[in-house]
Amino acid sequence: MAIAAEHVGKRFGHVEALRDASLRAERGQIVALFGDNGAGKSTFLRILQGIHQPDAGRLVVDDQPVSMTSVRDAQALGVDTVHQDLSLAPDLSVVDNMFVGHEVLRRGPLGRMGVLDRREMTERTEAALRELSINLPSLTVPISDLSGGQRQAVAVARAVMWSSTAVLMDEPTAALGARQSELVCDLMRTVAGRGLGVVVVSHDLPRILAIADRVVILFRGRTALDVPAADLTVPDVVATMVGYGQEESAA
Repeated sequence: MAIAAEHVGKRFGHVEALRDASLRAERGQIVALFGDNGAGKSTFLRILQGIHQPDAGRLVVDDQPVSMTSVRDAQALGVDTVHQDLSLAPDLSVVDNMFVGHEVLRRGPLGRMGVLDRREMTERTEAALRELSINLPSLTVPISDLSGGQRQAVAVARAVMWSSTAVLMDEPTAALGARQSELVCDLMRTVAGRGLGVVVVSHDLPRILAIADRVVILFRGRTALDVPAADLTVPDVVATMVGYGQEESAA
């Protein structure tokens, strides 16, 4: 198992954001995390990222119970995130964005002076993009010169480059056109095919449902459904998201 959250609860003062929320993603598997606004998706994702710590339940990464108190803890465990805003520096090149926080210095005196080994960084970027079948017009142009789909691809490639266990994706197709969204979905399958667990938070129900292996749906902070994606239709997902049948089952 790549990553899991078991019976997680989280409060913010008097607000119970999560109560008995669970999710698990095996290596090579795409898990879609759906839920209406206010269902707890963002809080759940931030717990998986190490941003928030759960008040109840436990986290498991690579089959081991873990405690994460920061994003760096998650990254040290091989878990990285593609944020909705991509967290890319628009004025920096593709190569520089791939290595933000992981810069490679030249060996010897030049490295001690802070000189970057741009040749190695470029070669490793080319290899990372090639493994994911990502084709860009140039690695030296600023990120701002790329299309929305190309920027998303760079963000995914960067997360995969520094991940060994799981990649978390927050609304990866938001603000993208149909063709660019399909390219990003193909990229998700490629990432899973490399043996990483993939957890996707999205409102793009038809497109994500078509590529997911499992679907987890949150309703009022708890896991209301966790089933194979093939067992669901979009109306099934919507009905669960809005609580159809949930009130009766909770009574």
